[in-house]
Amino acid sequence: MKTLLIWPPGMKSENGTIFPMAMGYLRNSVDCSLLDLSLNPLSTGELQERLSGFELIGISVWGFNLRLVQELITLIRQQSTAKIVTGGPSGHLAKADFTIFGEGEKTLQKLRVALLNDRPDELKDLPGLAIGEAPCRCSVEFCDTLDDFGLVDYQSLQLDRYLETGYKDWMYTLKDKFRSAPVMATRGCPYDCSYCSGPVIMGKKVRSHSIDYVLETIEQLYQKHAIRQISFLDDNLTFHAAYAKSLCEAIIRLREKKGYDLVFTSLNGVRVNRLDEELIALMKRAGWGEIVIAPESGSPATLKRMGKRIDLADVQDKIALIHKHRMNVAAYFLLGYPGETRADLDLTRDYILTTFFDRCIINFFNPIPGTPIYDQLEQSGALADSPGKINYKQIGYVTPELTKEDLLQTMEAIQEKTQFREKWLKDL
Repeated sequence: MKTLLIWPPGMKSENGTIFPMAMGYLRNSVDCSLLDLSLNPLSTGELQERLSGFELIGISVWGFNLRLVQELITLIRQQSTAKIVTGGPSGHLAKADFTIFGEGEKTLQKLRVALLNDRPDELKDLPGLAIGEAPCRCSVEFCDTLDDFGLVDYQSLQLDRYLETGYKDWMYTLKDKFRSAPVMATRGCPYDCSYCSGPVIMGKKVRSHSIDYVLETIEQLYQKHAIRQISFLDDNLTFHAAYAKSLCEAIIRLREKKGYDLVFTSLNGVRVNRLDEELIALMKRAGWGEIVIAPESGSPATLKRMGKRIDLADVQDKIALIHKHRMNVAAYFLLGYPGETRADLDLTRDYILTTFFDRCIINFFNPIPGTPIYDQLEQSGALADSPGKINYKQIGYVTPELTKEDLLQTMEAIQEKTQFREKWLKDL
């Protein structure tokens, strides 16, 4: 069955670019072609020509590009008889023939085989697959042996072309100094933060690639693409501390043996409670110059609403350890969470201003399709006036307990903490 995977419009913008890593894994599991409409936009006529002959078309759907994907699906239906399957964080919100929940590698493979052999009955109980334009969440199976998915072919994903067009999967303070690329060493998140779709997509069990797999990926990027900064996209790179330490030690040996000049970062942050001084010291030696964490709020009440299990006092202790080993600390914060009050915002403001963060990434809460809090707000009718467009630097939702002015005043008060502070980055 001739299959096409589409990386849809909307993945590249002034607010950042998402590299099609997922498509790299899927291509290893399914014989298919890849069409990147973010990197290579097509006219309607050109798209019609590219769709010709394909019988199954898969599309990745994210909350911020849902409208663009739905327009794309409508266009495909006008020009092709191919079956359409969606996946990704918001795949269930697009009107397609099939929706894949969770990891797509094995499910897409089995879907394709069943359609190819005209055995539709095999689809009814296929884990991770929902049928029809109004899909319900279904049971999902996750793979424990991630190496089975194979090495990502960055060449086929046009990494160099992405870099030429300004792509940077970066440690914020070094974004203009190195050619950078994303890597994933682990999948899964055992936590229950209600604003995040990570556990839904990747499962709650944290699973790891072998150390050799990660090193081979790093070497491929260094030698073939002149990459000098590796950005781990993992939600919980340090969850299994022994694994994280072994990975750092292996990177250190690689650098010493081959003289690789590499910088590392963990873009999505690491859990504070999974850090100890031994791991922090190893991360420094391996090439980290900044450790990103995600307190999200300075208000215990807001953290409880979020389902965010974090000890704010522990954050202070770990900052001191990170600074001891000459690394910067960057921290994510989220303003305007549903149910948050002005008193909660004031606690967050004071916490940010009195804690020794080197830089804060401060975002306004935006309800993201596919997350538990989005489902709650949608069911309650609270999203009726939501603009539907996701931009963390703009106010897209205002909880009834706050006003836009409350949010803007808080952002202004803590703006100074968003500035870059290079400090020990010169060590790199």
